[in-house]
Amino acid sequence: FFFLMIRRPPRSTQGVSSAASDVYKRQVSTQSTWGFKYQGMTQGKNPKNFRKKGVKKRTTHPFARKEWYEVKSPAMFEKRTCGLTPVTRTTGQKIASDSLKGRVIETSLTDLKKSDEGASKAYRKIKLVVEDVEGTSCFTNFHGMDVTRDKLCSLIRKWQTTIEAHVDVKTQDDYFLRIFVICFTARMQRQLRATSYATASKIKLIRRRMVEIIMKRVQQLTFKTLIPELMDEKIEEEIKKQCARFYPLQNVLITKAKVLKKPRFDASKMIEFYGDHASSAPEILAQAPVVTEEPKNLLAGAEKKQIY
Repeated sequence: FFFLMIRRPPRSTQGVSSAASDVYKRQVSTQSTWGFKYQGMTQGKNPKNFRKKGVKKRTTHPFARKEWYEVKSPAMFEKRTCGLTPVTRTTGQKIASDSLKGRVIETSLTDLKKSDEGASKAYRKIKLVVEDVEGTSCFTNFHGMDVTRDKLCSLIRKWQTTIEAHVDVKTQDDYFLRIFVICFTARMQRQLRATSYATASKIKLIRRRMVEIIMKRVQQLTFKTLIPELMDEKIEEEIKKQCARFYPLQNVLITKAKVLKKPRFDASKMIEFYGDHASSAPEILAQAPVVTEEPKNLLAGAEKKQIY
């Protein structure tokens, strides 16, 4: 405030050139031209005001360059076509099929079943991974399974014990999976107590028994026969039955199953997954060519060979 104060020189020195009058004149001239100088200094120097002169760039919608491919599900599901997926058209060295391979598609179990049973299991989320592309069809394989959050939150309540476990297990055909399971304690018969909490020792016994049941069951199955059992909840029924001697259980559920490792892609393996419905995968079945060797004439063209 003190620096901005304009000190008026005494009247006796207004007509005389002095240091005080020079400061006064300089302050008045700066104040009168401050707004003009400020505008001239900043005008045209703001990066937001930089605009290139010329024709505007022609913009196109991103989906104008896309094409749609059908997603084919393996034979372990009832519906053969579960949806469509977009991909950018082949341009230059970027091939559309290479962009699709390895893509993970998430869908509901209801979209993969024709019967009304799938509607009751809409909380199941299935992940499919694209293994091969033929024409406009993407042939997928099972990649993982999950449960919706609202289903899981509806099971968690007070006055009961939550028991969780997970196990890494390998199938007969060398598919390495990680399976997560959850269960809750239930009320006993003629129970008067409001709570149904299990002790720490019983929780360890139940968790160990769940892991043993899953490992024993999965190691006896192939990957193709395991997936229907995970969706039909046969393993959960066995866990509930065998763990009842430790403590009664309820709402036993496999919350997640994901594929950690799998064998290298082979066309013959894909034929096994789609072989039950040959009409739905004609391209894959035609992928295995019939090898016919013609008799070779070793002497043919020998005279045309030249030595350089």
